[in-house]
Amino acid sequence: MKNKVDIISIDFKVSGTRIFIPFKAVCSVTDKEFSGEVVVEYIPKNKAVEYVDMERVVNEIASGKTTAEKLANNIYLTVKRSIIPKYLKVTIDVKHSKAHRPVQVWIESN
Repeated sequence: MKNKVDIISIDFKVSGTRIFIPFKAVCSVTDKEFSGEVVVEYIPKNKAVEYVDMERVVNEIASGKTTAEKLANNIYLTVKRSIIPKYLKVTIDVKHSKAHRPVQVWIESN
């Protein structure tokens, strides 16, 4: 996976960051569109993601056929590799789907 998000260095304490990014994708299982919000939550060590670039990365990852689980995993790995946070959680909040009811999928670790 080649995606990497631009970062900013921080030399002060930040208790946490939560970013909300809208997305739209096509399901690789049903071939139907689904959309919602990606929520990236983290506690940084000494780096933070650049918000505008995080939106670009989410759009790139969601541009091909995927599933909510794969989308969560790919975004999680990209953020983890880019900033190596103390804590990270990526939630895919599917609000609209032509195949099923709303659903949330998340990956988290500390």
